[in-house]
Amino acid sequence: MHFKISGMVGAIAILLSNGSAIAENAQRYITVGHDKLGNSVALDTKTIKGTTYKLYGMYGDGIFETTFDASCKESRLFRNRIAIYGSDGQLLQEDEEKGEIPFIANSSPGKGMQIVCQKIGADGW
Repeated sequence: MHFKISGMVGAIAILLSNGSAIAENAQRYITVGHDKLGNSVALDTKTIKGTTYKLYGMYGDGIFETTFDASCKESRLFRNRIAIYGSDGQLLQEDEEKGEIPFIANSSPGKGMQIVCQKIGADGW
């Protein structure tokens, strides 16, 4: 698993830092916003399972991964997990505190939720 995460960190870091990536990764990761430093925040389309999805962004030399659950019909959003990985793919920090966060349509989590809800064909999206 460490090797798989390490390769993923490298691919995501390249995509998020300068916007260029190989075609497979460009289709896999959709930019849904930017952090305060102007780095891209991306939705990983291959990890969408129902209404659960992951967003990735730069964090120092590594990346952060945040997992969300969406309640499409109710426009509610729940954060499930935040993980921070180093440049070598090693898990540095993890927070599994779960809780509802405000749904803000133009935020990165909100844009990710809209894409996920449209993908599953939820009413109202």
